Amino acid sequence: MNRFVLALIACLWLPSALANDLYHASIPLENGAQTSQQAAKKQGLSAVLTKVSGQRNLSDNPAVKQALQEVDSLITQLGYGESDTAGGAPTRTLEVGFDSQQVREILRQAGLPLWGSPRPSVLVWLVDDRGLERQIIWEQSERPVIDKLRQAAALRGLPVLIPVGDFDDLMAISSSDLWGGFIQPVEEASERYQPDGIVIAKLTDQGIRWRLFPEANQMQTNQTRGQARDAAAMIHSLADYYAQQTGVILDQNDDSASVVIAVGGINNGNDYVALEKTLANLNAVQGVHLRKLNDDTLVFDAQLAASQQALIKELTANREVRLMTSQEQEAYTANTSPTASDAQHTTQPAVELEQGEKAGEQGESDSTQTLVPDPQPSAEKRLWFVWQP
Repeated sequence: MNRFVLALIACLWLPSALANDLYHASIPLENGAQTSQQAAKKQGLSAVLTKVSGQRNLSDNPAVKQALQEVDSLITQLGYGESDTAGGAPTRTLEVGFDSQQVREILRQAGLPLWGSPRPSVLVWLVDDRGLERQIIWEQSERPVIDKLRQAAALRGLPVLIPVGDFDDLMAISSSDLWGGFIQPVEEASERYQPDGIVIAKLTDQGIRWRLFPEANQMQTNQTRGQARDAAAMIHSLADYYAQQTGVILDQNDDSASVVIAVGGINNGNDYVALEKTLANLNAVQGVHLRKLNDDTLVFDAQLAASQQALIKELTANREVRLMTSQEQEAYTANTSPTASDAQHTTQPAVELEQGEKAGEQGESDSTQTLVPDPQPSAEKRLWFVWQP
């Protein structure tokens, strides 16, 4: 076992890490009047709440209304900037940042979900059928549709990638491949961008039709379709989809304060690191540390920011994790709860890393210090999962 990796996981304590730009807004100012600035602050808070929750049209929520009246107390950064406008003078903007913990508390009080970070990156292939011949719209095309995509993606906090259109792209894919929806060339051309999801969008005089493949490595089996009036509306639909899949409702119920998470199927150091990253990205988890390692099973103590059901939904949305069956739980429980008699024959002893545990108790030998039986499931709340990379 790699002791460095084990120590790294054992020390893990993660207050949900969220990208700073999710809590920042850039609002155009009509003039320098105080009333305009105050309105811009409220507009900035509304924009941040939309980005962080993944929800639109929040103005009627009582908790949001109250927060807007107290907007000054939530601001951590305030300044001025400029934004470029097509064919005109730059527009002065108010740059405002908000306290992440207070924003989370607003969402909690409002009963709104938290759509944290990192978020899935979406590669958008655009093919335009509005001219004499179909054309792929590349990142450097300087077409209005690209600006609309970027603006909408920034408003929703959705990482959007657009193919650059260099020699490699031109050799890998054609407009007919995209229009015909041929998956193999799209998969091969997309691989260099390493996206989480892929979109094939067709621009017509009637609007835009699109196919979303939420998991880039499962294009053959998993997709959804939609249509919208323009590219910005498409981005809003994509953001709605991902926010619904991975957003979690924050709560403070007693039964969701803490839980034990057991994950079986950890076979090597790469699995350790990948599982650590997965847990660190969970919005439903405030903090987690490794309690025990036994054979291929890791047992964590987790402090939750949401319900257990929200945790299960978010964790199993990852294709590398699934819930154990009851039969598997029984088998893993037997394997991770050795008796004193068979502990002597355990080739991979359980390693206790629980916070506050004493390294040695008076009268115990060195062997008994590391061979601590795992508590029976009836003694605690435990969620069982299987890691299947």
